[in-house]
Amino acid sequence: MARPKNTQILRSSKALTSRIQTQSSVQPVRAQSVATRPQASSIRSTLFSSNQNGSVPLTSDQRASTSSPFNLNASTLSSINQNGSVPSSPNQNQVKSKPVDNIQTVFDAGDCDIVPTELTIAEIETINQTKKVICILDVSGALTHASSPRIPIVKVIEARIPNGCLVANQGQELGGWTRSTNVDYPGIPSRYFTIGDLAKYGGDSATWTIQSVFENPNYPDWVFTKYLGWDALTAWEETKNDVFKKSPHVEKWIAMKKCFLAAIMTLEPKNLVETGVKRERFLGDGLLTNKEHVFWIYQEMSYLHSFVNRANGLPSIWYMNVKNLNEPPKFHYSVVNVIEKRLLDEYQKQEEGLQQVKKLKRSTGTRTACENPETCVRDSIFEYYNRKDRDDEELPDADKIEESTRKNMQPDAFGRLDFKGFDADDQRMVVECSDACGCSINCPRRQLQRGQKFGVVVYYEDDCRRFGLRALEPIEKGQFIIEYTGQILEVEPEEIGVIEDRDTSYDAEFAIMDRRKVVTAINIGNAARFMAHACTPSATFIETHSRQLVSDPLIPRISVYALKDINVGEEITIKYFRQDQMLKKKEGTKCRCRAKCKNWLPIYPYESDDDME
Repeated sequence: MARPKNTQILRSSKALTSRIQTQSSVQPVRAQSVATRPQASSIRSTLFSSNQNGSVPLTSDQRASTSSPFNLNASTLSSINQNGSVPSSPNQNQVKSKPVDNIQTVFDAGDCDIVPTELTIAEIETINQTKKVICILDVSGALTHASSPRIPIVKVIEARIPNGCLVANQGQELGGWTRSTNVDYPGIPSRYFTIGDLAKYGGDSATWTIQSVFENPNYPDWVFTKYLGWDALTAWEETKNDVFKKSPHVEKWIAMKKCFLAAIMTLEPKNLVETGVKRERFLGDGLLTNKEHVFWIYQEMSYLHSFVNRANGLPSIWYMNVKNLNEPPKFHYSVVNVIEKRLLDEYQKQEEGLQQVKKLKRSTGTRTACENPETCVRDSIFEYYNRKDRDDEELPDADKIEESTRKNMQPDAFGRLDFKGFDADDQRMVVECSDACGCSINCPRRQLQRGQKFGVVVYYEDDCRRFGLRALEPIEKGQFIIEYTGQILEVEPEEIGVIEDRDTSYDAEFAIMDRRKVVTAINIGNAARFMAHACTPSATFIETHSRQLVSDPLIPRISVYALKDINVGEEITIKYFRQDQMLKKKEGTKCRCRAKCKNWLPIYPYESDDDME
């Protein structure tokens, strides 16, 4: 998705700090600030004996004979819930008559206890029919009706521990240990059950969830298991057979982690990553006795964000730092966009224009891979967006935009885009099918609607770039990878030489659907917010017209597609700046997309009125 050619790419000193140096810094998001910014397994006793100091490791005989010393049964869970420790979300079939104080539908996976196994076709179909498609922010607090449970209306954006993670919520309410980290991580527990809680909250093997699993280098048939809602001192060593029998998905976790880390060892200097790679596979000295270690926050984020993903039919997201274990990023995780109601209302005019699509000539079926090509209106919708009279009427700055090529990207029968002759300056758009075409959710032209397609790793690159995004699975050229989610904001068209008073480092702009709107992921977003700039990128933004039902709100959305094959462990990067915007002198910020890159990125300091005094 090319930026408008008359747009000067402007960045403030705050943006430079946020994107390149302190990407993880973010404040709790309330309605006012948002408007201006973008399970079930057994937990065992500790690896060590009951000594809480962890000073007496188990012998091999003890390891083989020890059984679970505590149980948390269903009745205990029920009584805890009745005592109010686990808040229940509203009935999904009910429609709220007014916004709720705290959001339980966007950053929350619901009440069901979902074990992170492979999804069945039936489960995926159910999820696609019921999952949230957008969050509407109504800061007025007026009595606004939600059109359906799939479209929540809230007045405050607040990250929470997913309600489906029962033990994590119970640990947050009743646990005996509180992490001393000064800044809480949105949606991540700060309080956990401990060894001292075993007698009171002991567990039935059917009520606990493995959060993290690590190989044992000394005993290949054994693994270390860390359980959700419990601190590191309660981690346990058990046989692979036992773990795989009760939690088959864990075997896949181990295999994917080994594959990713093996790739990292070949892609990165061995001396920089070897220690960290061993830590990710086998744990490091002292980690099981240091529950305050930042390493465990990475593990919490990996599990809980993956939990939210799975509740929406999406693959995993892992957080990993094999270099220095600086603090992980802090942001509100969301798989859907957030938009203020007043901005959403503005799209009603565009909706009226789209009703005229029926009067336009329909496709003949020769160019479309829709399941029902004879009734597909996709290309006609693109004709609507490409009309010059629409530009003049709806986009006041259209006469200032230089002539450019708009491309109607055509997915093939497998949903892949053809990037032959790709030009980063082209304005590109995909129009996805909806129920108006009569096709199913599995239609090749519904890639973004089905959501993130591949597992990814938010990976610490270096002290300059901070976190980037890497592939956890092989990705083929032309395939959809992930949506770029965040909050949709309205911005004034930028003028050359003017530095706007806003951090734009996480903005993704539109060139076709609405040049007055941006998706900003500075505070709210998904894993796509971590994609770094590269002068020769592996992926690209594509503006996308997409909604499952024509009754759903229509907003501009952004897809990320692969420009080339991306192997496991390789970076997923985006070109944020055109070549003519690059600086060849020592100005702006040095591009570090590769070792010998000669470009300087056009990031300029922001000067406030206070700075000029």
